Amino acid sequence: MSGFVDLRLNRRRGEDEGFWPSFTDIMTVVVMIFLMGMVVVMLQNIEVTNNMKSALLEKQKATRLAESTSQEKNLVSSQLSEAEEELARLRMLIILANDRRKTMEGQLSTAQKELQSLGDLYSALQESHDAVRLEKENVDKQLEDKSRILARIEAQLKKLIQQQSVLTSDLARSKEAQKLSENKLAIITLQATGTDQELASIRGEFSTLQVKYDKLIKPARTSKGKHVVEVYYTKKGSADLYKIKNTGQTSMTTVNYKQLHSRLSKLKKKYGKNLYIRLIFPEDSRLSYNEAWKFSKDILGKYDYYHTN
Repeated sequence: MSGFVDLRLNRRRGEDEGFWPSFTDIMTVVVMIFLMGMVVVMLQNIEVTNNMKSALLEKQKATRLAESTSQEKNLVSSQLSEAEEELARLRMLIILANDRRKTMEGQLSTAQKELQSLGDLYSALQESHDAVRLEKENVDKQLEDKSRILARIEAQLKKLIQQQSVLTSDLARSKEAQKLSENKLAIITLQATGTDQELASIRGEFSTLQVKYDKLIKPARTSKGKHVVEVYYTKKGSADLYKIKNTGQTSMTTVNYKQLHSRLSKLKKKYGKNLYIRLIFPEDSRLSYNEAWKFSKDILGKYDYYHTN
């Protein structure tokens, strides 16, 4: 019977009814799994989208912060540059003031000594003048006494006449001494006037030097947009010490005078009108005003954009 087809109706119908419900259950499960997968994927996409938006916002904040930081850095750099320029100008003024103060102190000390000497001379002449005046008064008194004696005693007339001649000669000498004292006093007055004129001349010279210095550091000179090179000049003992620092270097390089000009000449050829020289004179540089002025005029006049144009 295994070789024949089973043609029983009821058996075939029972088999068909058992197959389709199972298939439906399977497809339902598949559809539910697919829907759950889609829900999971959609939730993940929403989370990823939110994360991307948050990251984008953070990036924008970071970009704005970086731009703000860059602007603040540029502003601070500009302010620092201006402060360094002001410091260099003030140091030049300090050097100038110290030199002028030393010069004025020396000249004032000399003038005081001369005035003291002239005062002593004047005092001596005044004492001599007083002594001559007293002597003249004594002589006048003696003349009066002798005149009264001459009126009473005719026997001593010849002797009194001789004494009168001697006293007259003394009186003439005293008058000459008095005249000499007056001439010396006039000379002292003229010398004091000359000293006042010399002090006025010194003040005028100081004003002229101040005007020249003000022209050297006119406010229109700026390092903005320029290639900045710092040049350091001081004295170590009796020797000159030079240092140079180019933009981008972290420290200064010690050079001699010839090497300094060589490097600045190369930088001048490379940057031309964009080369800005910043001179640095330390407070303890021991430089005189003439030395600082000569060095500034030499370096800035040859290489700095502002002074070579």
